[in-house]
Amino acid sequence: MKYLLDASALLPLVTRRGKRLIVEASRENLVTTDLAIYEACNSLWKLATLLKSISLEDAGDVATTLKDLAMRSVIQSVNFTKLDFSHTLKRAHKEQLTFYDTSYIVAAESTEAILVTEDEKLLKAASKFVKTITYTDLESKLAQK
Repeated sequence: MKYLLDASALLPLVTRRGKRLIVEASRENLVTTDLAIYEACNSLWKLATLLKSISLEDAGDVATTLKDLAMRSVIQSVNFTKLDFSHTLKRAHKEQLTFYDTSYIVAAESTEAILVTEDEKLLKAASKFVKTITYTDLESKLAQK
């Protein structure tokens, strides 16, 4: 099965699954957009700098892990150049979603992946175009295997 992770699913996947993720990813096809990695790292910055709920060192470790997983293609990255920007913009306008959120839908369509998100608005809109599940659903699936 192929799963396209938005940042709201990518970050908890890496932080909660840890080293098990490498084994689990070998059984599943995990994909994200290249910009989702930046968004996830921005969330790490927010957690360390503004909320002070994790240390900067821990945030850096997770950021490094994200980069490493993408570089090793454990989590494959869909480059923005692969997306049809005109189509994405029109769909964003029609669905009243940001271009950024709509890019997850278009990337899931183009890769024939199930979109994984915790974003309720994105989940509802995306379900019109692609199969969707929450991160919690994905975690349950990974734990069963």
